[in-house]
Amino acid sequence: MTPPNRRAAAPGATAALFAAVPRATTARLLNGATVAPDSIRHYLQLIDKRFDFAVVGGGPAGASAARRLAEGGAETIVLERRQFPRPKPCGGGLSGRALGWLGMPLPPDLIDCEVYAGRAHFGPVTINARQDRRIAVTVTRSRFDHFLLEKAREAGAHVAWQEVRSIDVRPEGVVLTTPDGEVAARCAIVCEGANRRLTHALRGREHPKEIGFCLEAEIPALAPDPYADLRDTIDIYFGTPSHGYGWLFHHGSYYSVGVGGLCHWFHSPLETFRRFLADRGLADGGVRPRGHFLPCGGISRTVCGERLILAGDAAGWVDPFQGEGIGYAIRSGQLAAETALAAAARDDFSRRLLAVYKRRCDEEFGRDLRAARIVMHIVYWFPQILSWAPRSTERVLGEYLNVTAGDLSYREFVRWIAGRMPRFLLRAPWRRSNVGRVNDPA
Repeated sequence: MTPPNRRAAAPGATAALFAAVPRATTARLLNGATVAPDSIRHYLQLIDKRFDFAVVGGGPAGASAARRLAEGGAETIVLERRQFPRPKPCGGGLSGRALGWLGMPLPPDLIDCEVYAGRAHFGPVTINARQDRRIAVTVTRSRFDHFLLEKAREAGAHVAWQEVRSIDVRPEGVVLTTPDGEVAARCAIVCEGANRRLTHALRGREHPKEIGFCLEAEIPALAPDPYADLRDTIDIYFGTPSHGYGWLFHHGSYYSVGVGGLCHWFHSPLETFRRFLADRGLADGGVRPRGHFLPCGGISRTVCGERLILAGDAAGWVDPFQGEGIGYAIRSGQLAAETALAAAARDDFSRRLLAVYKRRCDEEFGRDLRAARIVMHIVYWFPQILSWAPRSTERVLGEYLNVTAGDLSYREFVRWIAGRMPRFLLRAPWRRSNVGRVNDPA
């Protein structure tokens, strides 16, 4: 959005808007579609159609939005700057809640490992907890994202490998500018990530305390495998870095290893990453980590405008405590699509009507993300509290796994903690000298 320009509508402006997109330019644009058209006639049929919706970004939010729009009968195009499958820096943890929001079975060949347990490190103290049911799975993002985008294409969405450089909002629609030309639609759903130009144009840049940065690498599993016992476990190292954590997730044939934290306190990402690798006994020779920005969820943000909706990371829908964003991307993309379809039925894409999207997101998970910020502040600011009485912390971790599984909301979890915190604090201080003894009775 450059920022969005609003021009007076001239007679026949709607027809002119779509006629202004050159046929040759659009043919080049659509030549990058996931499935190439069989003939020039197919090109012309696509060009002559009016796109109801343009989705910017083909990740989980964009693919979920496009699939829902196409299933609703809307002419939809997805504009993605990088051809899929493509590498994506991410731990690849897919929570039970995210699996529920997916709305379809996840093919077994996309699941790297099934997760039943969690292990958390607080300095010298290590806490373990396990559930008797699956709470999450690990997936390789390149394959998972490609699967979701293919489902959108199968539903009828068009896919083009093009970067959107700007969006011009007009009374009669939106025009998206790409390196090869322009695409016109009635409304755009922006799902391009947290730190991209279109997101910044709509709601400005984030404060360093409200956005995080992560470095992640996929490292081939060692033989013999010193982390074989982590195939069913989420392994988290709090305090590495400050106001963040390091992780090691087993994916069967490789480990996802990374560090992430809020930018305000995360000053030496590469040095922190290399030190974390060394502490895990993993050589960094030849390892090239990839970085990405991640918004801190639970903060009120602008997520819609005239004929525009933000979803996924672009809208800030991310768990502020554990950084999980795939599930919220999927669900926010679906809700954005449902809101857009309802707006199309009324032919009203005003900010006022699209604000229904924010209310629905808030009802489903926004308030929960605000509760997650309470957990984040406790763990990030006072991690020593959790090392005072490891056995009690083990029960806390066990209960938290229910949040990961999708059986417990963050609000319910915070109430559960609040009911036990006074007793925990009264009993814990005299154990401070024994924080290294994990098996202390609580």
